[in-house]
Amino acid sequence: MTRKFIKCAFLLIIFHFISGNVYAQYRVEVFLESAKKDIEKNNFVDAISKLNLCITAEPTNVEAYFFRAACKYSLFDNIGAEQDFTSALTRYSPYFYDAFQYRAQVRYRLGNYQGALEDVNMAISKQNKNARLLIERAFIRLAMSNYSGAIEDCNEALQMNILSADVYLCKAAAENALLDYKAAISDYDQAIKITPQNEDAYVRRGIVKYNMEDYQGAILDYNYAISIDSACSFAYYNRAEAQIKLNDNKAALNDYNIVLFYEPQNAYAYFNRGVLFSNMGRTLNAIEDFNKVLQINPNNIQALFNRAKLKQNAKDLKGAIQDYDKIIELYPYFMEAYFNRAQIKYDLNDKEGAKKDMETGKVMSEVFHSKNNSQLSRDSTLMVNLLHLSANFNNSPKSDLDTLNIQFQTLFYISEKSIQNKTCFIISPFLNELNEKTGKTFAFTNCEFEIMDTSLAISQNPNESWENTIQKTNIFYVKDAGQLINKIIQQDSLNPIAYFQRAIISYREIELLSEYTEGITAASSSNDADKIKEKNAWLSVMNDFNKAIQLQSAFSIAYFNRGNVKCRLLDFEGALKDYETAIKIDPRFAEAHYNAGFVMYYLNLKSNACIEFSKAGELGLTSSYNFIKKYCTDLPK
Repeated sequence: MTRKFIKCAFLLIIFHFISGNVYAQYRVEVFLESAKKDIEKNNFVDAISKLNLCITAEPTNVEAYFFRAACKYSLFDNIGAEQDFTSALTRYSPYFYDAFQYRAQVRYRLGNYQGALEDVNMAISKQNKNARLLIERAFIRLAMSNYSGAIEDCNEALQMNILSADVYLCKAAAENALLDYKAAISDYDQAIKITPQNEDAYVRRGIVKYNMEDYQGAILDYNYAISIDSACSFAYYNRAEAQIKLNDNKAALNDYNIVLFYEPQNAYAYFNRGVLFSNMGRTLNAIEDFNKVLQINPNNIQALFNRAKLKQNAKDLKGAIQDYDKIIELYPYFMEAYFNRAQIKYDLNDKEGAKKDMETGKVMSEVFHSKNNSQLSRDSTLMVNLLHLSANFNNSPKSDLDTLNIQFQTLFYISEKSIQNKTCFIISPFLNELNEKTGKTFAFTNCEFEIMDTSLAISQNPNESWENTIQKTNIFYVKDAGQLINKIIQQDSLNPIAYFQRAIISYREIELLSEYTEGITAASSSNDADKIKEKNAWLSVMNDFNKAIQLQSAFSIAYFNRGNVKCRLLDFEGALKDYETAIKIDPRFAEAHYNAGFVMYYLNLKSNACIEFSKAGELGLTSSYNFIKKYCTDLPK
């Protein structure tokens, strides 16, 4: 399942297709061959743009979908890769049984193990005696907890005399899960013989030794791993666990500190270090670590319970009650929480409250023990979520929402001198009327205002610094354009472009004035009056977008920019609706897909967000792949 393997496979298939000469259109063939060369050079983004042209010209071209899928896979766009592999398979070609294998790998990445299994079985049915496919199926079966099946596949692959550490690592992991520790150790030994610098193999063997209560042997393996990779936090974490078993709390604490140095958001390390601090009598340090856990997952009842007990022991009785309240809110059957809260209420002389909690705790105990298996199963599922230490929402790009402004599509007056940079401009049929009416040049653009002619401002302010001149130039042109647009609206109140332009001007004026006066207003930025003023300014901008949309219902860019304003007003649901409308009008609106992705992620719609990022990247917005790699490589299983 390695990336190295799939790259090699792609190159082999490229050679096969080159020799096939199956294209009907020369233009498609040229673009396809050029894309293949880009893939060989790892220029995946350039390859995608060329493959898009192939697909546009020839929508049934199987190879174009296949290679675009390969590019997306290499860019960690697993969702997009799966879609394109599926498109290749639905346009079936006898040469594309390989696509089943690669889609299996993508589905494995996405946690769709059943789909991956179906695909790899299809590939195996057409490529008998393929050891690599058997190993891939073994890993899939391992992920599905089919340990005996995984071992069976590994043994069959070994009978083909394949020399691969992967097969021994997979087989050993399955044996460990089946508690066959002796066999697991033997297979990890074989993996280490093949790849002696494989730190993961040492860590995995150390875990087996830990399970066998050979803590010294486990530490020795973790030491080997660290000697290979001094930043192997996995080894430090597990070594800490073994050191605790040997009562070496000081060494364990040092290892947890190293883990958190490399992984500051590792909730497991914070939790275990918190328990260690608690056992060492360092209550305040323990509480601080449980606070960190709860910042990552506020609903982790294990951290809440431990913190509550520590607060209770430290006589922070009100703080402890707050934690017990939260636990009971999340999971009403948590009997010990009632009993502990009852004790605190008793100490606070709340005899009636204490009695009620004791009685409720007893009732919950009886209810829990009287439940049938299906009810217990549902409770178990709930508890898994409440005990989980990962942070699905905490990792969302809330802070990155500011980058939405990068994709803000504007329309404003530009001088003749600035028109030279034509790459900034978007052609729109809406512009003709405005340009004819005013005799000016207006254009949609993603460029900053600095591209405008600054000669007038400079001549009027020769003593100004260049930085201030740029800022004042921006403001000058915004206000100048605003006056012009107001006159247009007075003459023609049914001009959608005019309302759109006024909205853009107001939007930029708010931003520019904020930038220009940032140092002056920073101290008072939190004033309620200022917040109300700012909100009203944004509402005024949105009213103009509303008018533009009312007059021109298919105005996709107006919907897009109104969505951006709604983000400013924290109306993310409304923003998402506007982005989706813009996409419905113009499915190839890359920026709308991009911004929709951000808002979806913010709303904890992670999978949907990644689909939008994928589409934006496919349409040429290459910055999307940065976010795909950051946010879409660990989708919920």
